[in-house]
Amino acid sequence: MSAGRLLAFAGRNGPGLLCGGVLIGLVAPPLAELARPLMGVAVFVFTLGAFLKVDGPAFRAEAADRAGLLAALAWATFGVPLLAFGLLLLARPSHDVAQGLLLTALAPPVGSAAAIAAMLGLSAPLALLATVVATLASPFYLPPLAAALTGAELAIEPVALAGRLGLIVGGAAGAAILLRRFAGGWVAGNPNAMTGVAVLGLLLVAVGAMRGMRDEILEAPLQAALLLGVAFLANAGFQLVGALLFSGVMERTRALTVGLVSGNRNITLIWSAAAPFLADRPVVELLLALGVFPIFMLPVMTRRLLAALVEPGPAAAGTARTDASTPLQEPTKP
Repeated sequence: MSAGRLLAFAGRNGPGLLCGGVLIGLVAPPLAELARPLMGVAVFVFTLGAFLKVDGPAFRAEAADRAGLLAALAWATFGVPLLAFGLLLLARPSHDVAQGLLLTALAPPVGSAAAIAAMLGLSAPLALLATVVATLASPFYLPPLAAALTGAELAIEPVALAGRLGLIVGGAAGAAILLRRFAGGWVAGNPNAMTGVAVLGLLLVAVGAMRGMRDEILEAPLQAALLLGVAFLANAGFQLVGALLFSGVMERTRALTVGLVSGNRNITLIWSAAAPFLADRPVVELLLALGVFPIFMLPVMTRRLLAALVEPGPAAAGTARTDASTPLQEPTKP
């Protein structure tokens, strides 16, 4: 099988591959150990795949709706954690569970949101804009907001972290521009393969994220099962709330995309930033760790439902065609 066909296969079967990657990393710890050091490269790869899924006209069209974009950004960045804070005041779960859920909600949308949106037929341009802006701003707003809502002091050097994040995003954007410049016909003609680029990066992250997870689960299986249920409910719940909140002001595809970025948060970023705070809070740390499961497993569960809900149109993925029947085209020479 050629590399192009392999990428197209991955693009057509992304949700199933991600779910399988989590399970492989869980049952085969040596593979998770091997994948973990490569996660930095994997982040670049799935970010590149996301940029390759968003063509210029779709990106500009999404950015042109300033009111909708600003509302989505405000909700995903500040509305989600503030709503979580209010709901937790009403529900009054244990202190550790409340802190874990708040830290999750405080994180910006997960970096893979645009890639997942492309897999599910949602708006990759909207997911990409929401993710990039919130992520680049997060080093500056996260520390004061986390201190105010959870009392956690985050170990973040704002300028340095923003620079590292900007390097990843800028490098991926630059690589995507070059690929479109010198192989634009092939990129546009093979949307499934472009999704496949993102899927392969995400698959590596899914496997690597499971490093040490099996031991943590086996150490306290009942507690882990309960916290895993909490993580799934929180993710799915905020996806539903976000989608419903924007369903009256946006077309369905875009509203569902807002839901996607509402529930799927960049747990890795907040986890590493809160490491000193988590040192003597094992339950909070376990809840954060288990939060990666719904990110990689919910897409395979919701794909058919979303396919029935998504309205056909250019917003779905930012490229002309994304269906499984798209033939693989050979690259054209510049």
